[in-house]
Amino acid sequence: MAHELLALQDRFRAAILGFAVGDALGFPHRGLPPEAMGRNPHLSDDFSPKPRGRYAKGQFSAETQVMLAVVESIAKNRQLDGRAVAAHLAWLWQEGVILQPAKTTHAAVESLLKGTPWMSSGAELGVRDASCLSRGLPLGLWSDKSPARLAHDATVVTVMTHRDPACAGACAAFGRALQLALQGEPLNPAVFCEEVSSAASACDQALADELYYLPRILGWEPTRALAALRRIGVPAAQLENEPGLPSHVTPVLLCAFFMVLSVPRDMRGALIRLLRLGGEVDVASGICASLIAANGGTEAIPTRLRKNVLYGDQLVDAADRIFHARHTPQRVAVPVLAVSKR
Repeated sequence: MAHELLALQDRFRAAILGFAVGDALGFPHRGLPPEAMGRNPHLSDDFSPKPRGRYAKGQFSAETQVMLAVVESIAKNRQLDGRAVAAHLAWLWQEGVILQPAKTTHAAVESLLKGTPWMSSGAELGVRDASCLSRGLPLGLWSDKSPARLAHDATVVTVMTHRDPACAGACAAFGRALQLALQGEPLNPAVFCEEVSSAASACDQALADELYYLPRILGWEPTRALAALRRIGVPAAQLENEPGLPSHVTPVLLCAFFMVLSVPRDMRGALIRLLRLGGEVDVASGICASLIAANGGTEAIPTRLRKNVLYGDQLVDAADRIFHARHTPQRVAVPVLAVSKR
């Protein structure tokens, strides 16, 4: 039993380290067109500095910072509480440490700081940018596997910045995917997609359908498959204005899952495919690396990346804190209907 817990703790660490590693690989290249990414054959071998802003090699983006704020809130309070999460996000902005956040997240937190209730501060329906997706990681480490619980908890962590149910559905799917990866068993594509689809269905059926049928293209050549996936659910105008992977929850999630299922034991190979897409590569790479690492443990993360991601000790500490909160008897259970009663 003790050995199993130690192995699970290592996978908790790997999940958070993996997300930060994938994010840090993509952060310097976020928003670049595919043509700029295709020239570098070593995109997933080592970190690059970010020219604008003078960020050091190994620096992750605001998406990892927000994810860590949610982890900290859960670990400190031993429950997932929307007010507490909102307070942790507000602290990041007050301290001025947030790194180039998405416009929607920035606007939402500014609204929180002005006194708007956390259930009302998020962007309106139809706003589905991928900046909310990193919050699916704490769900995978904390929530149980029932679709109702995942839908509830995903709504709690997304509604303060994104009120569209597709955002909650995507976070619930990422959370369930992480729970499956943490089991340490090889991922069966059909079972994996059925489970993540079920998690998303309580929030957004269209997203759930796309996830359910994802195995149909696993036999495709990756370049062709990713080119098709990047278009799903995205308005034509957004595709025209965002070369590469659009900042939209559906294609970012689908592309990340596709690479995880295609090369589940090759983090470098999976990440270089995603990075070459250009566009919203930091979030997609973070999700992909987190799932591969959670499934294989910290040793699944290439040594150079694991050692050189910035603030590695703090990342491990955050993982340990939520692990111990999750596996001690003092954990606080929150009713599934708590959101509707606020």
